[in-house]
Amino acid sequence: MKRFRFNLEKLLELRAYDEKKWEIKLGQIVSKCNSMERRIRDYKSEKTKTFFKYNLTDSGMDTLQISEMYLQKLNYEIRQANLKLDTYKSEKQKVQTKYIEASNKRKVLDKLKDKEALTYYKEQALEEIKEIDDISIGIALRKRINKVQSA
Repeated sequence: MKRFRFNLEKLLELRAYDEKKWEIKLGQIVSKCNSMERRIRDYKSEKTKTFFKYNLTDSGMDTLQISEMYLQKLNYEIRQANLKLDTYKSEKQKVQTKYIEASNKRKVLDKLKDKEALTYYKEQALEEIKEIDDISIGIALRKRINKVQSA
């Protein structure tokens, strides 16, 4: 039996490559989002520690002012990180859409390939059955001819 050959195999490979490219980009942007979320959590944690460390103890006025300025800086960093996170999330949405499109295009060709392969192998099986039938009929005819000639 001949091996199945898909006519659009090169196109399928290109679509698989395109899908992989978008998958990698999606992974990169998800990594950036996770990193930024972690940074925001760290800032908030640092803010809480600073607040409890300096504001709830008997500290001098200078220490309270320094801690207040540090808290303001942390609030600013949190706002900036949230803005950057929003940008990353927007970019992630776009990349995710492109990835889904590329994946769907590849899946369409995969399904077509599977369908054509199934049809091909069914036809090959029918051809084999026909050949076996022809061989069986030929053997049966030879036996009859031999019986007729011997009689």
